[in-house]
Amino acid sequence: MLAYRVFPYLPTARSGRPGHPLYEHRPQRGGRIDHPDYFVWYTARQPEAAVGESFASLATWADSMFDFPQLQARRALGIYRLPDELAVLDLDDPAELLKRSLRPTQIVARNLPVTQAWGHSIWDERSPHDHAARRWQAVQWWSFHRPHWTVLASWQRPTLHEVQPLSLEHPAVVDAAAALVRPLP
Repeated sequence: MLAYRVFPYLPTARSGRPGHPLYEHRPQRGGRIDHPDYFVWYTARQPEAAVGESFASLATWADSMFDFPQLQARRALGIYRLPDELAVLDLDDPAELLKRSLRPTQIVARNLPVTQAWGHSIWDERSPHDHAARRWQAVQWWSFHRPHWTVLASWQRPTLHEVQPLSLEHPAVVDAAAALVRPLP
């Protein structure tokens, strides 16, 4: 399966360093299901969702939003591969919410203690066939910004498929801007 993520891209960055497409920034803080015991790859199932999730808080979109001055880098769209057989818990499934006594608002609300608690609980679930193995390798839910966008958080490291430079003309940017009603210059 393909997954998409916007990240600060520095073409000269070595593996494991800031600006590299597979860089794991540690410690993670502020993400919905961040936890000190594991790293989470936050991605989206649609390229426009990755862009929208990254820039939705900006009222005005301009080319400068792609700049990442801390690294002298530009944000890019990373296209990643995850295994098709990845065990993904779909929190858009009411039966799965019911099993965990979760309400939809507990998934989409920006309340880190709540979302990090359910994230860690899902991380801790064990396989019914092998209690030593984790049941889930990823979890997905709907975007706060557009419910038809799917956000995916994977505990398994993806592989890099492609990096695409972002611009105001990039199709994912154009689609995200239209969905979020952000006029483009």
